[in-house]
Amino acid sequence: MSNSSFSQVQGFSPEPSFKSYEEIKKDKEEKMNDLAGEPVKLNEAHDKWISETVTLAVHHHQSERGDLPAHFAFFLMGSAGRQEQAKFSDQDHGIVFEGRDDEHQDYFLGLGAEIREGMAVVGYPRCEGLVMASHKRWCHDVEGWKKQVDGWIEADEWGPFRHLLTFIDARTLLGEDKLLEEVKEHVFEQAGQEDVLRRLSENTAYLHKGLNAFRQLLPEEKGPYAGSMHIKDVGFFPYVHALRLLAIYERVHASSTIERIRQVSEKHAYVQGKDIHFKNLLELRASFSEQQHAYEDVHYVPVQQLSKTQKSELKAALKEGKHLFQHTKKIMESGDF
Repeated sequence: MSNSSFSQVQGFSPEPSFKSYEEIKKDKEEKMNDLAGEPVKLNEAHDKWISETVTLAVHHHQSERGDLPAHFAFFLMGSAGRQEQAKFSDQDHGIVFEGRDDEHQDYFLGLGAEIREGMAVVGYPRCEGLVMASHKRWCHDVEGWKKQVDGWIEADEWGPFRHLLTFIDARTLLGEDKLLEEVKEHVFEQAGQEDVLRRLSENTAYLHKGLNAFRQLLPEEKGPYAGSMHIKDVGFFPYVHALRLLAIYERVHASSTIERIRQVSEKHAYVQGKDIHFKNLLELRASFSEQQHAYEDVHYVPVQQLSKTQKSELKAALKEGKHLFQHTKKIMESGDF
């Protein structure tokens, strides 16, 4: 496949907008502080910086390994896939391509490695769990992906289930979205069965406690974040976990938690209005962006610095998130859809 024809089909620019990863990093650093307080604009910017990085990586890889051998989709997972990234974010991505693994996987693994290193330079740390397109688990042809999904379900263990739940948040950033959508449809077909949903629910059972019996916030008691609340575990995850399960059951392709809430609310009345609370959590985290200087910082909010309104909104979000999670879990495990 020639570079020019691939560019027309895939949406890649014939020439990258930046000459180096360092230039993208500079652009990111110059604009970050102005964007960090606005979640929607920030995530649009993250998409742009990652897109520019991947485009440059494609051109670098083609110069070393030759033209791309097949159409492919580069997709994001995790908070990037859900468009819920904060000021700092690590890498979670994969590739699905046309053809067969034995023909093209080596080429695309090499591209995944170039993307991994380019993103690291730009300021996105490598994923410690190796959820990156440079790892064989996250780089397959369509049929290879389907076979792997089947294996995850048949294994019936927490590790493979965790991979499946990670994948369901996948969102195409560049390339042929239809390739990813075909794999997602297979996930819905296989994982949407009642017994699989029940097992997935059982494997996402732990819920961090954010409020005590008197509706008081429960921050960390010791350590470097004493006095702060782990907003990722306590606040975001009950919503994220519940909507993943509902997205599988309702075959919702959208990856963002807010969009999933909106799409399933008509059939599941108890979900209605939860998008407001989730949005409040995103804005609360963003409001402390000036105090966030490292990746781990974005997961915490200082309880003592919250205004009266912020405390009220946080308590409401935690309460509603707990109800959402518990009710969804009950439905999935009882089979009472």
